[in-house]
Amino acid sequence: MHVRNAAAGFAFVLSMSVSTLFAQDLSIGVPSARTSAVGGVHTAYTEDMSSLFHNPAGFVDAPVQLSIAEITVGASGPIFDIANIVIQSFSESDLTALLGTDTVLNLITSIYAAADVAGPVYFGYVGKGLGFGFFNTTDVTVESSGPLSIRAVIGEQVMLAGGYALRLPIAMGKHALDVGILLKGALRGEVELERNLLQLPDLFSNISLDTVTGEPFRFVSGIGLDVGVRYSYADVFAFGVVGKDLFTPTLIQEFATLDGFINSTETPTQTYGQLPIDLSAGMLFSPRLGRLERYVNDVLLLVDYLDILDFLTHPATAVNPVLHVGIGLEITLLQILSIRGGFSQGLFAAGMGIDLSIFRLHIAMFGSELSSEPGGRSVYNAMIGLEFRL
Repeated sequence: MHVRNAAAGFAFVLSMSVSTLFAQDLSIGVPSARTSAVGGVHTAYTEDMSSLFHNPAGFVDAPVQLSIAEITVGASGPIFDIANIVIQSFSESDLTALLGTDTVLNLITSIYAAADVAGPVYFGYVGKGLGFGFFNTTDVTVESSGPLSIRAVIGEQVMLAGGYALRLPIAMGKHALDVGILLKGALRGEVELERNLLQLPDLFSNISLDTVTGEPFRFVSGIGLDVGVRYSYADVFAFGVVGKDLFTPTLIQEFATLDGFINSTETPTQTYGQLPIDLSAGMLFSPRLGRLERYVNDVLLLVDYLDILDFLTHPATAVNPVLHVGIGLEITLLQILSIRGGFSQGLFAAGMGIDLSIFRLHIAMFGSELSSEPGGRSVYNAMIGLEFRL
């Protein structure tokens, strides 16, 4: 009985979702609670393993880090409302009555929710001009697809990246100019389920492996190139520019069922594409604190403008200029505690971190904008990360 209830609860989460993935929506990168808490990606920032995908020129100044494992868990949307409904389904004998309540109907008609996990495969190295890593992520996205209809996409992605950076000899004194290049690739598989409200009770009562293997499956592969430049003055100021996906071809293979992919019994439809170029720039300022540095070890102010040329490279999905701006502040106290805050996509972000050398904990709360205009369809997110570094 407990197994059936657990399966039914899991199926409820899976039976809601997101729009179809296209080649331009493939994202090669890993979620980071630390990065999210300071307003998102920053091209001059080199303090985090996830910056492997931010700007390869930062490999020169990045502190040496060897990642042996990490678990980062994030959630978006009304996760607690969904969890409450799933818990109720465990003790509810009449699932049809539960799904017909006003609470569930209101949730289904306007729902957007997502959950993602980075790791446990999270091996990488950054420092001394080198950067490489191998990562995996798992995600579920939930969204209304029509009147009383919901769709779910469950995805698994593996990524491999490696790059090199060097300091140009033209730099003098405290001035330094670094350039870097990163080669990256990703393989992503995702299953899509779509159900209307009347089909959910039957789905719950007949949950089985066929619930997933009999659904449409999409396999996406991509390999890309990033190039970056970073200027720095001592440890006080840095400015970075990066061109992401300068050449990133993709291939989408769509199968009628996951079973057809696993058993190689289907010939998929294939679509070739290319990710649009993402040109981003930003600066970092870390003021000298004098005697205060005994207690306040570091202060970082970060300001970036991301995807500068979206109106040219992908005009159909271009967004308001306000949504390109990322601002972040990080204050490190007693070399252990970090307090973070910022703005990304016009929404507030905040978080904290605890550094115990080999073990690190990061927590973040931040906003995401799903529409192309500020405040059009905002969603707040929570994220927690456990890092193991050498």
